[in-house]
Amino acid sequence: MRYLLWPWKLLVLVTTFAWDLVDSSIQVARRVLGPAGGMAPPCFVTVPLTQARSDLEIAVVANYITLTPGTLTVDVSADRSTLLIHALTGGDSGDELRAQVRDSIEPRVLEVLRP
Repeated sequence: MRYLLWPWKLLVLVTTFAWDLVDSSIQVARRVLGPAGGMAPPCFVTVPLTQARSDLEIAVVANYITLTPGTLTVDVSADRSTLLIHALTGGDSGDELRAQVRDSIEPRVLEVLRP
């Protein structure tokens, strides 16, 4: 039964990625074309990986983040438990980005890679 749901989970991941792509593109355009003040400054954020452990899982999560405009995965820790991400609109603490990876990106990627 799990394998029958795999195409659906893949479609959800691709659709969500497309939505994230459009949303982040709009945010980056606002940042570039808007007034200089008013938006959170760029920052580096460390994001712990709670579930992804294999090289493939970590690579897909990291690439999902990098392919989204305004974010770039810079490094993976030596123990493969933390990503270092540069965020154009990361804010002061980066909590929103950490929550998005923990609650949205990582679980959806793992649902596809672990049918």
